[in-house]
Amino acid sequence: MKAFRGSGPHARAMPKLEEWCDEAAYAHWIAANDSIPEWPEAYEHLLSEGRLSRVARPSKDHESRLFPKPRLQPLIGQNFRRSGISGKSAA
Repeated sequence: MKAFRGSGPHARAMPKLEEWCDEAAYAHWIAANDSIPEWPEAYEHLLSEGRLSRVARPSKDHESRLFPKPRLQPLIGQNFRRSGISGKSAA
């Protein structure tokens, strides 16, 4: 994780977090073994040990530490069109 955190797209995006985000949090984690935790376990760790990142315009949820639960269902195949917009082109 340290290698990921300090390189590539993550390293380029992190300096912009304060301006780009209205909610951000992180937690330190020392794994007992080499396994990657399941999302529910990571979420519980964020709730209990998480720290708020500094953001320029925090939302009410950020200030209240209301972290949304992770989505465990894939988004692939879902219809994301807003209601009232047809799938037909305006040709």
